[in-house]
Amino acid sequence: MKFRTKLILGFSIVIFFISAILGIVCYNYNSKRLSEKAAQSLKFYSRQTAANVDFTVDSMKHVTDYILSEQDMLNAMKTLPKYYEKGNYGFGKTIKHNDLLDTLNTGLAMYYIDSNFYRVIIFNEFGDVASSTNTGSKLTNKARNTSDIKWLDSATRMHGKPILIAPHMDGWGIRESEEVFSLARKVQGGDFGYIEVQYATDELKDIFEVPDSDIKVVAFLPGGEILYQSEGLAGDLVSYIKKHPEVTKMDSITVSSDTSMWASASEISDNYGIRVVALEEKTEIVAGMKEAVMIALGMAIGCFVISMGVVIFIASKLSRPLTVLKDQMENTGIENMDAELAVPDTDDEVQAVGIAYQNLMHRLNESIVKEKRMSLLQLQAQFDTLQAQVNPHFLYNVLNVISSRGIMDGDEEICEICGCLAAMLRYSTNTKERYATVEKELEYLERYIFLLKSRYEHRLEVEVECEESVKHEQLPKIVLQQLVENSIQHGYNNSKNIMKIHVHGWRDETGWYFEVRDNGQGTTEEVREELNEKMRKIRKKIMSKGSSIEMEIGGMGLANTYARMFLLYNRRAVFRIRNLEEGLSVIIGVSEKEDEADVSGDGC
Repeated sequence: MKFRTKLILGFSIVIFFISAILGIVCYNYNSKRLSEKAAQSLKFYSRQTAANVDFTVDSMKHVTDYILSEQDMLNAMKTLPKYYEKGNYGFGKTIKHNDLLDTLNTGLAMYYIDSNFYRVIIFNEFGDVASSTNTGSKLTNKARNTSDIKWLDSATRMHGKPILIAPHMDGWGIRESEEVFSLARKVQGGDFGYIEVQYATDELKDIFEVPDSDIKVVAFLPGGEILYQSEGLAGDLVSYIKKHPEVTKMDSITVSSDTSMWASASEISDNYGIRVVALEEKTEIVAGMKEAVMIALGMAIGCFVISMGVVIFIASKLSRPLTVLKDQMENTGIENMDAELAVPDTDDEVQAVGIAYQNLMHRLNESIVKEKRMSLLQLQAQFDTLQAQVNPHFLYNVLNVISSRGIMDGDEEICEICGCLAAMLRYSTNTKERYATVEKELEYLERYIFLLKSRYEHRLEVEVECEESVKHEQLPKIVLQQLVENSIQHGYNNSKNIMKIHVHGWRDETGWYFEVRDNGQGTTEEVREELNEKMRKIRKKIMSKGSSIEMEIGGMGLANTYARMFLLYNRRAVFRIRNLEEGLSVIIGVSEKEDEADVSGDGC
């Protein structure tokens, strides 16, 4: 079967199944998306409405706060009960009593209160009543018997905190009685009365109204009483929610007396615990899916037809240029790797394959050239290595000549010096091993001390002590010798004192360490700062570039020693320098904990 036929047949089967799956996925996706969108809308409306009702109740509470914070009104409420005490009422007292009521009525006669609330009442159990409005349809019945008010005991038990009263018919009106809900509180401190702020329930529509007419809202006070419910909302549904408040936390609820399904979202107001439930019937949500399903089905069919046309066109175009490209690839050899490939002017995919193949040929050609160059460089490196071995070998021969002359002259000390120097040379020029054990380092140090004593004789005293548990540890080569050399070179400038150097190696619970201590002149503040700066630069380079920094560090001073210790042990490396009362102490070692070296530069 030809490539073109295989391509068309294969894509036909794939596209058919993709189109079928696309319809199913599209249906499920739209169903889920619409459900999520409905849930988000319900949650938004319930949250927004809860915030609005909180704001409204807050404004009612602020009125009571204003009354209790206004000193004249508060004094009037606290003074009125005194006029009912036995023997404390007369003509003069009556005038003062009326003045106190006028103070309360005047305090309530505010435009803000009159325009935003149905009625604000201040009253006590002795029959004193002050009202925010006392005209027209809102004429207040100041002779009302307050003993039949049901919420008085609840307000008393709240000890001055406000309570919310479910919608009820206003009992203070004379000409008309309108349904209101109230916020009330008792004035603390005695029988000083109560404050009731009324809000008309007809105005609740402005708070609970949502733009989507399919969404219904019902609100419950903390005690379970209904504060508001949308028009057209079935009473059995409201009753069901009231009896089962936990269902508002689910994706949908079912009313036992109806087969309809409802999506719901619930929000409890932050300040007053008013529960607002937003509901939308499931049938309304599903109805919106039909059009989306038809659109998805049409898109799947259209995608199938267009895809098949594209497949047939591409299959026809691909067959010829791929054959041409295959022939050119078969004719490519080592001798013509760098030749330009004649890619047919066709689809971008074929051109990309041709360009990629041509780039591969160029890379292979470059690799062959590089391989030839590397072979040459390797030969040169081997030659340089052999040449580098000639120099130490020459020095060994010179030392042997000197040693032979010493034997001829009967000077055995020259022989020992040459032998010691040759051993040190072999140890230091051995590039196969960069690190050595402490035991080998001590052997190298002993040879170095022997050479120093040959020079300084009685002016040099060196004492070496090392615990056996430390001798198997690893150190960078020639570290201990560098520390001793640093003491001699920098610690005794223009000094004729006997040079005493003590080398001590030990182990404790924190790690293992070596100290090189001398009785020299110590170091200066300037040298200390210079060494500190070197240490910082070394740490920065090593942490950013790795061990290759070792190739960039020149010299053989304390900075070099610190760098090699840091390369070997990283943050476990310990490097401490300090001035003593007489001389300088340098401590190197390895801590058991990963902690960066403690560096205090006192010499270089």
